[in-house]
Amino acid sequence: MEKKKFEDKVQELEKIVSMLENGDASLDESIKKYTEAMKLVKECDDELKNIEEKVNKIVTENGDLEDFEVEE
Repeated sequence: MEKKKFEDKVQELEKIVSMLENGDASLDESIKKYTEAMKLVKECDDELKNIEEKVNKIVTENGDLEDFEVEE
């Protein structure tokens, strides 16, 4: 199975939210879509945390990774 891109997950979340806001779905379908949305939110959150971790690291001249700290 091909991994969905972050942007695709966000679009899918937007569609689910819109559907739930309209109230056109049955209770069972709403619960199913809500559960699907929560899984997507977790995947997106995990991905963002991973990216944030990578961004907060810098590569030193010798190629080692170090935590990035802002000097005030």
